[in-house]
Order: sequence, then structure tokens, then C-alpha cells
Amino acid sequence: MKAALHCIAVLFALVLFTATAAPAADLVLSGGTAWKKDFVFNDGFWEFKRRVEKLSGGKIEVRWKGGPEIAPAFEMLSLVQRGVLDVLNSTGAYFTDKMAEGVFLDYFEGPVSGLREGGVIDFFDKIQQERTGVKLLGLPSGLVSYAIFTRKPVKTLADFKGMKLRGTPTYLPIADSLGASMIRMPYSDLYAALERGVVDGYFFPVIGTLGAKIHEQICCIVKPFFLTVRTWLYFSLKTWNKLTPEQQKLLTDAVIETEEWAPAHYDKFIQAEHDTLVSKHGIQIIELPEDEGKRLREIAYEASWKKFVPVSPQYGKQIRELARPFEGK
Repeated sequence: MKAALHCIAVLFALVLFTATAAPAADLVLSGGTAWKKDFVFNDGFWEFKRRVEKLSGGKIEVRWKGGPEIAPAFEMLSLVQRGVLDVLNSTGAYFTDKMAEGVFLDYFEGPVSGLREGGVIDFFDKIQQERTGVKLLGLPSGLVSYAIFTRKPVKTLADFKGMKLRGTPTYLPIADSLGASMIRMPYSDLYAALERGVVDGYFFPVIGTLGAKIHEQICCIVKPFFLTVRTWLYFSLKTWNKLTPEQQKLLTDAVIETEEWAPAHYDKFIQAEHDTLVSKHGIQIIELPEDEGKRLREIAYEASWKKFVPVSPQYGKQIRELARPFEGK
């Protein structure tokens, strides 16, 4: 009898502790990421999750459902459209078949705070909703540039002619202008593609190569860097419209706080990763001659706008003008 009473008391205590320590959330949002869980460009997603749960006192939870293992990276937006996911961390370049304007945000320079104040985020949110029925909640990736990574050293822009470079539509105008061919593939397939000689190098943000061990298949990072990485937090419009104004404000506040947190976080990553790549793995950082470097940056912007503005008859010219105050920041 005493043993039975003791067991009941223990069970009651456990139930009471659980209820006290981990109250159930009023709202559980399902989240996903275009990249594997520990990939550096998911850091903004995890920070957003932390801030949502902190600001709400645990009343709103963002529950991660998975990365590319649950769906191919280029198809994950459909999970948000269908309501399988409420929030997705990805990039506009992955879904240009649904929204051609998705690449444009990478051509805006400067911090996200300036884009918000200038109405840029709201404008792209409007287009995103029109095109896909999905909301652009924010841009949590800080100020990270892109670079070209190669298997063999390059000395001039002419060395890129005939190269096969992995990329996404963001880089297509640059590859074309350099005389290289661009092969579109998810980043998860890149290691094997380099190993087999399917590609000679790749376009990618200046960080992320170390964590994915891609450095084992390259020799060099080419400077100068160019454009600005913009990872997107997509949000289900169906879910958004069901939220209270208070919940919507909290999620907006959380993503703005994440955008403010991101620059310093990613700056540390850039310096640390490049120091490690050079000192421990022998990667060369090749600085193109000044005139060649200037030309690469000109190509990155001029060729990109020339290529993509006509792709959006409705918004292309308007976006181009919207970007002018953010050039050279």
C-alpha cells in the first residue's frame, strides 16, 4: 500500500513539474530550412525561433520539421503554399520559377534596416504574396557577400572562360559575362560534383564552404566579393491571416530583432572561416588586379540588372529605381 501511494505521489509530482516547467504553447508554428540543420545560413532561423519564443513567453513555439531531407531545396516553397510548413528559411534565388523578382534583393546593398525603412521589404512582400500566396516576413542573413571559388588558380577574368561553375539564377548574368557556363544544382550536391569534375568551381556566399567541407575540393577564393546575400523567411499567408494583430506584431518584432542581430554575428563567421581556410587548409585568397576586380564588380551589378529587369515586365524597372539609393552602401 505504501509503495503504491509512493508511486502515485511520484507520478503526481512529475506531472506537476512538467506542467510548471514546460507549459504548452498557445500557437505552434511548423518551420523548415532549405539547408541542413547546422548550416551557417540557418543561424538566422534559429535566432528568430529563440526570439519568438522569448518575446511570447513560450506562448508561441516555432517547431523545426526538417531541412532538405523532407523535400528538395528548390521545391520547399510549395510546402509553405500547401500549409505543410508555416515558416521557411531559404532564398529567393531558389524559387525564380514562381517569382522571377526573387533574385533582385541580392542586388540591393546595405543593412536590412535600411531596406525596411525604405519600403523595400514591404514592396517585395507585396510581390511575393501576389505571385505565390506566401508572405516575406524578413531577411535574417546580415551583410554577407558572394565570391567565386575555384579548383584551380585564376589570374585574370579571362581564366573563367569555358569554366563550368555551379550557381543559381542569381549568378547567371555574371557567368555569361565571364564566358563560363553555369550549372544549377542544390548546394548539397556540390561536393560530389567538384570531386567528379562536373564543375570547376562555384558561386557562393563567402561563408559556408568550411562547414560543408567543400574546401577539400577547391584551391582558391577569388576577390573582390560582390552582391549581398539575402536569405528569406517565408511565412504562410493562410496562417498569417489567422493570427491576431498581437501575434503578427510579435513575429514582426522578432524578425526585426533578428535582422539587427545578424550583421555582427555573420561578420565574426566570415573572418574566422577565412582565417581557418587559409591557415589550416592552405586555401588561397586570390586578389584580382585592381582593374580586373573593378570590372568583376561592374559585371556583377550591370549584367544582373540588364538580364533580370526585362524578366519582370510588371515590376522590373520599378525595382531597378528602388535599388539606386542602396548602391555602393
